[in-house]
Amino acid sequence: MPSDERELIEALQRGEELAFVALYNRYKNQVYGFCLKMLLDEERAADVMQDTFLRVYENRDRLMKAGSFRSWLFTIARNQCLNVIRREKRQVDLEPEMKREQSVKVSRMPGAALEKSEQVELVNHFLAQLKPDYREVIILREYQNLSYKEIAAVTRSTLSAVKSRLFKARRKLAKFMKPAMEREKARAQGKT
Repeated sequence: MPSDERELIEALQRGEELAFVALYNRYKNQVYGFCLKMLLDEERAADVMQDTFLRVYENRDRLMKAGSFRSWLFTIARNQCLNVIRREKRQVDLEPEMKREQSVKVSRMPGAALEKSEQVELVNHFLAQLKPDYREVIILREYQNLSYKEIAAVTRSTLSAVKSRLFKARRKLAKFMKPAMEREKARAQGKT
C-alpha cells in the first residue's frame, strides 16, 4: 500500500479500500477537531466527521487533482457543519422556548496533546459566540493550519475575502476576550 499522500489519493481515486482507510486515519482527528469547534457538540461532531468521510468515499471519482484533497475534505466537512447549524437554527426558530446550552468537553477531544487549560476553555467559549463564517476561518487557520489559499478554496471565497473575514473574526474574538483578560490580569496582580 502506498504511504505518500499523493499516491494514497490516486489509489483512493482508483477505488482502493486501504488507501481510503489510510487517509481516514491520517485526517480523522483534524476533521473531528474542526467539526467540534464548529458545532460545539462531541456527538454531532463525530456524526459529521463520519458523514464527511462517507461523502469522500462516495464521491472519490470527483476529486480531480490529488493536491487539492485537503481543501476538498475540509470543504465537505464545512458544508456538513453548516447544514447541521442551519437545521438547528430552523429548529430553534420553531421552538424558541427550547434553549440548549452548548459546551465543549475539551478533556475528551482526540489527540492527547489538545488543550485542557482554563484559558483554552475560555477561548472556546468566546469562539462559540462568533458567527459561523467567522468561526470557521479562525478554526481553519489557527487550529487546522490551512493556508489562506486553502481556506479560500474550502469556503469558496476570494483570497482577499478570507483575509478580511479572518481580520474581522480575530478583532471580534479579541473584543469578546478583553474583559476576561483584564479580570485575569487584575486577579494575577492581586496575588503578588
